[in-house]
Amino acid sequence: MKKILYVFGGPDFHPTEWAGQQLKQLLAADGRFELKATSDLDAFVSLKDGKYAGVVLFTTGFKDDLTPAREKGLLEFVKNGGGFVGVHSAADSFCGNRAYIEMLNGEFQTHPNQHEFKLTIAEKNHYLTVRMPDWSIFDEMYHLQNHDPAKCTVLATTTWQGKQIPMAYVRSHGQGRVAYLANGHTKQCWQHPEFQKWLVRSIAWTTGSELPDKTIRCGVLGYGPAFDMGKGHAEWMSATPGLKTVAMCDAVPARVEAAKKELPGLEGYFGKLDEMLAMKDLDLIVDILPHNLHAPTALQCLRVGKHVVLEKPFCITVEEANDMIDTARAKKVMLSLFHNRRWDGDYLTIKDILARGLIGEIFHIECQTGSYNHPGFWWRSDKTISGGVMYDWGAHFLDWILNLVPSKMTQVTGDFQKHVWHMVTNEDHGQAHLRFENGVTASFLISQIAAIVGPKWRILGTLGAIEANWTEEVTVVSFASGVRQDSKIKVTLPGYGTVQYYRNVADHLLMGEELIVKPEQARRVIGVIDAAQRSSAKGVSVSPALGCE
Repeated sequence: MKKILYVFGGPDFHPTEWAGQQLKQLLAADGRFELKATSDLDAFVSLKDGKYAGVVLFTTGFKDDLTPAREKGLLEFVKNGGGFVGVHSAADSFCGNRAYIEMLNGEFQTHPNQHEFKLTIAEKNHYLTVRMPDWSIFDEMYHLQNHDPAKCTVLATTTWQGKQIPMAYVRSHGQGRVAYLANGHTKQCWQHPEFQKWLVRSIAWTTGSELPDKTIRCGVLGYGPAFDMGKGHAEWMSATPGLKTVAMCDAVPARVEAAKKELPGLEGYFGKLDEMLAMKDLDLIVDILPHNLHAPTALQCLRVGKHVVLEKPFCITVEEANDMIDTARAKKVMLSLFHNRRWDGDYLTIKDILARGLIGEIFHIECQTGSYNHPGFWWRSDKTISGGVMYDWGAHFLDWILNLVPSKMTQVTGDFQKHVWHMVTNEDHGQAHLRFENGVTASFLISQIAAIVGPKWRILGTLGAIEANWTEEVTVVSFASGVRQDSKIKVTLPGYGTVQYYRNVADHLLMGEELIVKPEQARRVIGVIDAAQRSSAKGVSVSPALGCE
């Protein structure tokens, strides 16, 4: 594990110490780096000891405080192969030392008022920016002087009054590497996932990481006609730089023939899983089979060293989840679930509202979905195959709830009922009530016999509430300012998270970045459904299974 020195300090209008705490959490989750934070500039002198692989600097001012000993320690560290990442006002630090400014290749000149602006990726094939989209942020836009674009590679820019302003660039300095990120004034920026990715990648690149020359070769298991899921996953993966769909498998010959027409050019079309697994250099399998087949087929793939992505739900039982997780760990391969709906527009809007403190602390969440309709005669209505009424859309809703509450579950109360659709074996109606260690409660209802359904979301907080349906707006009532404010916030309709999900899979497998949808999180969802079913059968509240809390 590489050690990184984070140096902070300066006026409070830049949250340099708080940012260090955020960075420490980021790097801990990433798992490749260990961060030491200090405001002691004499730490530069000790860099010659070789303890650190890189330095991250977020300071403001200290115009003449880079003494000769400090300057020598920092600049020689970089010249001799150390990494340096300057964040935002690193360009407004040590300005009395021209050797430092030359190394950074930029010096603060001015900035307009804080506002939301777009960052455009100018170089898409660099370690810092591969698979990254253009993105927008409310922040302070630094304008630089003494910056020579010929002495660096500009990775991202923004536009101000017709001019392109560099917002991220990299360069060499002696044997070392330097990265500068002009963003970082606001806490909102430090909490933005794209800025966080830049930070981690800047540290990795400046300390020696290279963009891998490898493509993850993928196979699709299951090519059923419903929703074109097989075709969809194949195309989503191949559209992701670093991933390529090369094979498919389905036990039904007609579906194999359909794939040959819809996905021409694959290297293999198979009718048996073991035949596809024998294919040379196959790295990853996405499993889109019916729910009851998830665990046995995923285990077959994991045991021969393949990475696995499962369509939701993860599986049917907690025991199956445990077996898959244990096998993936033993084989040191990735196991993940296609929880793509974490990137739905309304859900991301809700998370942003909560992060801004507009409704205070959450104390209760309600989610509902359903209708009054025959569930249809297919495998999703067969409890022995699907698992039950809560396993399909319930997997998304429960994942949303669990990710909004940073606490363990202590109690689950379930209720499943059968009244109308006796010609199929799934329950008609299901509810799960959750209680968490921090006192938050949540409830989820899914029904095929709900003639009137409540809102998709109702979230109550100590300073307000949120309500949302399947529309383009979220309703917020907030008392955070001291007076009641009613708002309707427009949201982007969901793009279903396919790009974001597979982008993360590629980043994880090719660059060692944190996997967003972890198997342990998927197991918690199964743990809720399992506990709800046990509770309903016994007529009492129960605790979730071990590992699912």
